[in-house]
Parts: sequence; structure tokens; C-alpha cells
Amino acid sequence: MSSSGVVASSALQEAAWNAGAVAPLELVRDGIWTVGIPMPPGPTPGGRIPCTLTSVVTDDAGGVHVVDPGSDSDENLGVLTAAIAATGHRLDQVRSIIVTHLHHDHLGLAERLRSATGAPIVLHRAEQAALDRLAADRPDVAAERTRLTAWGVPVERHPEILTLVGRSATPVSLQADVLVDDAQLLDVPGRRMRAVHTPGHTPGHLSLVDVDARLVFTGDHVSPVLHPGLGLGGDDGNNPVLQYQRSLRRLGGLGVDEAMPGHGYRFTGLAQRCVEHARHHQQRTDEVLDALAASPEASIFEIASRLTWSAGWEKLAGFSLRSALQQTAMHADTVRTGSA
Repeated sequence: MSSSGVVASSALQEAAWNAGAVAPLELVRDGIWTVGIPMPPGPTPGGRIPCTLTSVVTDDAGGVHVVDPGSDSDENLGVLTAAIAATGHRLDQVRSIIVTHLHHDHLGLAERLRSATGAPIVLHRAEQAALDRLAADRPDVAAERTRLTAWGVPVERHPEILTLVGRSATPVSLQADVLVDDAQLLDVPGRRMRAVHTPGHTPGHLSLVDVDARLVFTGDHVSPVLHPGLGLGGDDGNNPVLQYQRSLRRLGGLGVDEAMPGHGYRFTGLAQRCVEHARHHQQRTDEVLDALAASPEASIFEIASRLTWSAGWEKLAGFSLRSALQQTAMHADTVRTGSA
């Protein structure tokens, strides 16, 4: 990346990202590998993402632990099985399936992998609660239409968003076997892997610190290539913008420089990237603040139309438009509650 202090520490992953290709299996540290698990086609903010970076971690008892197994498919289970074999291990040695958050490109394969191995799925307690809320809150076109009307979305734009209702890629019926809390050490013999609750992207997003390897598994909380969307795991009563800013300060203050994100490539300069993410979202909050100062009664749609979007406001449609409106609403809430 061109940003000061943030540098790819994996030439293989960086080259794959730049080529739009799936990252190959790579040894990161003794007993730690990453491999790209292909992403399914579909709308993604910022453009096509080729894969999820899945980690394979071994322990001192001969076990294997998988972090973010990726999207669900027979083919992806085959990719992951082959990667584990290439590390010199077998699928029946998998002892845990650790998931950073509830999105399908991270959690999707977990159920199939659990069935194949008997290994427990590990989630942060707040993320299981988010999954439970999503399971209870079934898609409702009428409720979404009411929300769009409250946001001031023109009626002619409703259909392109309403067609998205019920298309969530989150496997909301999943129940994890092990729920962890902030600062808890995971059951990985011989490794000090500590849970860090980093809400914002989702309510129970989990980052992991391998204390001795000096690595942070950041999931979608920090990325070298994208600014993560916020509030993408349902409503837990908290403002995701404020949660995310607090989580960034915490992760950036850990004193660990190298990050293993869920997408893009491994990089150094974690604290700097946290600052960049924080600045990006503060700029969005400031833009909303200025828009509301100029037009205090402006609707969410009107405010969003005045903001700076990388793809251009006029090109936002369907999923990207819905995401932009949600992000705008969260930043507007931040301003209106006096927390900006």
C-alpha cells in the first residue's frame, strides 16, 4: 500500500490480491499457515474480493486449529482439506474452528467442517447473541419499506433494495460449541492465543492475538485494502461507529505490529492502519455533521447524496446503496447524540 507505515509482509498474498487471484498456501511462522479460500460471486463493496484468508494453526499436542474457514461449498472443503494435508496434517486432527465473525465468507464453511471433523466452533459470546437475534428477526419486506420511507428514499428506488430482503448470506441458525469472552486464552495447547473483542463491523467481532508469534488475526476489523463497513451484524443497541473507533484504539495499542487480515494480504504497520481506519470513519462523521449543520431536517437519503463515495453516489444501487444509507444513518446518529 501507499499509506505510510503500512507495508505488505507477504509478497505472495499481495501479488495474488493485485491479480484478483486466490492466495496460495503460505507458511507464516512455525506452525502457522494461511491459504486463500475462494469467495462466491456476489456484490461486495469496493469490488470483487477473490478469497478469504484462512489460517491453519498447529498446537503442541498434534492438533490443528482453523481460523475463519471461509465460504461454504464442497469445493472449498476440498481446498481446505488439501491445504491442511500440504502442512503435513489431516482433517481428523482439527481440534477447533475459530471464527472471527458471523459473515458467510468467514463462518460459512464452519458447519460443514464441524460435521467432517467433530471439532467445536468457537465464537465470541456477543456474536452468538447476534446470530440468535438475526435468526429470530426474519426478513420483512414491510419493515424494510418502512425504514426506507423513514430514511427519505424515493419510492422509485425502493424496489432495488426490497429485492435484497431475505438474501442474507449469514447462516443464522448456527450454534457455536464454545463461547469466549474478551481477554480469554483459547484452548490451543502450547500457544497463547488471546481473544480480543473488537465490535463495530459486527457486534461480537473477535480478533486474536498470538502473543508469542507476535501476530494479530484481525478478521474484517482491520484490512490493508478496504475500509470495513460497520453495523453489519444486526442491532445490539450500541452505536457501531463509536464501538469501532474504540476497538481500533484498543487494537492499535496492543504493541503488535503484524496483522493477518481476512482479506487482502498480511501486513506490518497495524497501529498505523488503525489510525487510517479511524480517520476514514471520522471524516465520514464530519461530512454528516457538515450536511446536518447546513440542513438540520435533511433525510438520510439527502445526507448520503451529499457525501463522498468511492464509486460515486450516482453509481450506488441495490446492495451498495442500502449499505451507504445504513452507514449514513449510523454516522447521523453519532452526530445527533453528540458523540461525534
